[in-house]
Amino acid sequence: MIPNAKKEVLDRLNKASGHLEGIVRMVQEDKPEVEVLRQILAVHGALEKTTVMVMEGMLEDFMDAPKVKRAQLLAQIREGLRDLT
Repeated sequence: MIPNAKKEVLDRLNKASGHLEGIVRMVQEDKPEVEVLRQILAVHGALEKTTVMVMEGMLEDFMDAPKVKRAQLLAQIREGLRDLT
């Protein structure tokens, strides 16, 4: 993963992690379920966007790789795509 993309992915994951901790506190404090649900959906959306970023990075790595390494990278991409479903 290129350094800029890695930093952005880490930033997004750290933000989602903090957000998730906030949701845990909301549940502990018996906040209304609809508010908890909204926050869960927000974290879910953030993780989906981060997933796309990681997959884009895998595709970029594939395109930049020498031919001898492409089969291995393609297998990893396929595995990642299967895990999405």
